[in-house]
Amino acid sequence: MTTSSINSTAAQTQVPNTQHAALIREFGEPEVMQYQDNVAIPELQDDQVLVKIAYAGINPVDYKTRQGKGWGAENIRKDKFDNDQPAILGFDVSGEVVSSNSDEFAIGDRVAALTFSGGGYAQYVAVDAKLLAKVPENVTLEQAGALPCIGQTAVQFADFADIKAGEHVVINAPAGGVGHLLIQLLMDKVAQDNIKVTVICSPEKYAKLDELIDVSKLAGWIDYTKDEDFPDLQADMLLDLVGNEAGVRALSMLKSGARVNVLPTIWVDKLKEAGEQKNLEVSGYKAQRSGQDMARVLQQVANGKLALKIQKTYPLSDVVAAHHKLQKGDAFGKIVLDAAK
Repeated sequence: MTTSSINSTAAQTQVPNTQHAALIREFGEPEVMQYQDNVAIPELQDDQVLVKIAYAGINPVDYKTRQGKGWGAENIRKDKFDNDQPAILGFDVSGEVVSSNSDEFAIGDRVAALTFSGGGYAQYVAVDAKLLAKVPENVTLEQAGALPCIGQTAVQFADFADIKAGEHVVINAPAGGVGHLLIQLLMDKVAQDNIKVTVICSPEKYAKLDELIDVSKLAGWIDYTKDEDFPDLQADMLLDLVGNEAGVRALSMLKSGARVNVLPTIWVDKLKEAGEQKNLEVSGYKAQRSGQDMARVLQQVANGKLALKIQKTYPLSDVVAAHHKLQKGDAFGKIVLDAAK
């Protein structure tokens, strides 16, 4: 037996048989999540890694899934509820490898991942190795746990938008989870490609932006809380992180034939219909899970190119309160769960 396999066996025997986790057995309000012990620890498949979770980020998709909406809820309904099994929410995880069926990750590695398979609201999760990235030394596990969904979404969405030099871009919700990273990426393009950026947000959020970017470099700020029409800026693109009526209202700022990229893909048809007279090009985007993009974003945080804001960290046992807070929609940055508590 090799030294590595001896170490591996010793480390794996330290993994308990059960864990604490927040389970759901039905869709509904935050109270459907029940924090309990004696929950089975997932078994590893080929090319998977068992991670002892340190922190789990929560995202709007989590509470929409909990409410029974979207692809996440459909998967839970089919894979869990129809088989009379509970589900564990949570796509963002960071922690330490405690067992590995992958040559790329060893026991003791600090890692982070965006899973889309759930399981994050727990103490242990099995993750496909291709989704994992090692966490740089100068990035904390708390930061890494907040980053997977919003970080990968922000960098992928910026690539997807394919903004050309000199274009005028409008973005709403620039201080939310994805938004507060995306606005930083856009400001890099202001410097490099001479694009213009106009933000739509409340006065409170605009004041918060000053902590992230040089707001004097913005082309403009629209306060949506004022009851007045938005100006016709003849802008080239809308990056819509909200959808619904907020997205529709922002269309008035665009020129004919402008591009609209919307993250909540459920609103694509509504925006297409609303923008029909302007012949707008409306596209939806859903983040893709990628270990490479996970590593890319972690490195940008490590290098100081992206500043990550964590509004509050809740104990996993207080997940119900964390969901209530997220649903209020007034978070600046990210809300995170501490899996050890």
